Amino acid sequence: MCRSVADEVAANLKPIPLLNKGCVVAYQVLARQWRPKTFSSLRGQEQVTRALTNALKRQQVHHAYLFTGTRGVGKTTIARILAKALNCQKGITPEPCGECAACIEIDNGRSVDLIEVDGASRTRVEDTRELLDNVQYAPTASRFKIYLIDEVHMLSGHSFNALLKTLEEPPAHVKFILATTDPERIPVTVLSRCLRLSLKALSSADIFAQLQDIVNNEKIPYELGALQRIARLGAGSMRDAISLLEQAIAYSNLELKTNEVDELFGLSYYRYLPSLLQALADEDLKQCLAIVEEIATVGADYEKILGSLLQSLHAIALAQALPEESASLAALAEIDEATLAVKDKLSQEAVQLLYQIGLTSQKDLRFAPDMRTGFEMTLLRMALFKPRELSDGNKVTQRPVPSKVPAPLTVPPAMTTPAPMIATAVSQVPIAAPVREPSPVVAVSPNDAPPAPAPVVAPAAVSVQANLASSASEINWLELSAKLPLSGLTRMLVKHCILTKWDGRNMVLTLEESQKTLVSPLRLAQIQDALKSQLGVEVKLTIELGVVQGTTLMMQEQTQLAERQQQAVRSVEEDPIVQSLVSTFDAKVEDIKAV
Repeated sequence: MCRSVADEVAANLKPIPLLNKGCVVAYQVLARQWRPKTFSSLRGQEQVTRALTNALKRQQVHHAYLFTGTRGVGKTTIARILAKALNCQKGITPEPCGECAACIEIDNGRSVDLIEVDGASRTRVEDTRELLDNVQYAPTASRFKIYLIDEVHMLSGHSFNALLKTLEEPPAHVKFILATTDPERIPVTVLSRCLRLSLKALSSADIFAQLQDIVNNEKIPYELGALQRIARLGAGSMRDAISLLEQAIAYSNLELKTNEVDELFGLSYYRYLPSLLQALADEDLKQCLAIVEEIATVGADYEKILGSLLQSLHAIALAQALPEESASLAALAEIDEATLAVKDKLSQEAVQLLYQIGLTSQKDLRFAPDMRTGFEMTLLRMALFKPRELSDGNKVTQRPVPSKVPAPLTVPPAMTTPAPMIATAVSQVPIAAPVREPSPVVAVSPNDAPPAPAPVVAPAAVSVQANLASSASEINWLELSAKLPLSGLTRMLVKHCILTKWDGRNMVLTLEESQKTLVSPLRLAQIQDALKSQLGVEVKLTIELGVVQGTTLMMQEQTQLAERQQQAVRSVEEDPIVQSLVSTFDAKVEDIKAV
């Protein structure tokens, strides 16, 4: 039997032994090792997990979900947990077992029925059509075929159009899960076909708790301050914080210390904050500048220093307002007891002023000749400026309280003798005396008692009493109506009326028939209130429709406007410059309007 060349070559081949076969270990980063695998293990996204859990319990799962949120908040993680909940062999459940073949394959990233697509790299419409060609086929080994499209906003417009029909009416065995960091770039036609769930940025407390669980399970020694620094640097992103944690673990050689974390991430200035706040509280300018000199040696960012100083002042202000919560506030704001002790040396007003100065200086810092100069000027303002109430030995000065017994009223000389015209008007119309507050009683001795003063009429009553008359002929309606505090259509109604009857209480106005649409109960009430403010008495107003015999305020204004127009025309026509232009250029004045 003849052997081929290939058989001979295969027979001579020998397997190459692997060196240190048992020591080959694939390292997995902490962000992937500690990715949550159930809804209950997720932190900070309760509003999303609750909605999904309730839908899974009721077996009412939408065919297309859209998860939005900034980076590292759990969009892909929740999508994979949802995929496990839908395809778990135990059935559709909000608590997937994590032990069946479907759950294990999804956790390991090798499920053939979970198709993960990177929208940033597959933006063309051809890629989308190729993807949708397989939608009609049933899933291979699971209950649903799930399409997870990450960064979906990167798809082209044609790709979105190709996706619309399938996204609106997919087959029963298909589910779509879309994730994006920029939902504004997704067409509204796509948004309307999806159930949108927004993931929020995680709080520092949630990130700190997750980091603490990781280092405890990894058996890594740590200081609380180190984890607090990393949690705040995460800026709401769990993945960023875990990546920073892994970087800090490598730098510190499996022992997290606060000073080493500060050195790694440029936060060495943190240790100067307590002494800086102490110097500000003591108004020690020399010490403040000395601390700035030390900060300059570590090459810190002055904008970050000022921001951290404001965070400390914020925590101090809360501790002063809520003294029973001082410990928890200090832990939340990442400040130590030395920093928190400054609250006993500063008043609440002083803390608020320091915070406001720092907040304003943040905007001005970039306009300074250099950052250090701007930061030093900020500290000088903080140390020198203080609330006005604290100018005398930190004692809050009380505002003077006015005496309950007012001083005796003195009548100006100009008011001692009433004018004859006013006295005559008062004698003609009997008016009830206005109700006044009782005057204060001032005790005087008989020898000091002054002679009884003559009756005094207040200036405010001059216009009121002068306008009162017993008949319509004795009241100047044009003057009175011009003074009424009215506007809009109500004032227009008054302008078209004329006074026909007035007996001191009842007033009758006549209005032209053509203006009857202006009359309404609301405007009538407004006119009555305006008349009361001018006349000082309650007025019962009636408006009658008829022929207006006399001059209304509208007629007067039109007459005055016509006179001004005639005056303007005469002024322009008689102007020598205008006459010269007309004669020289054979010009013509087209239009003249009075101003």
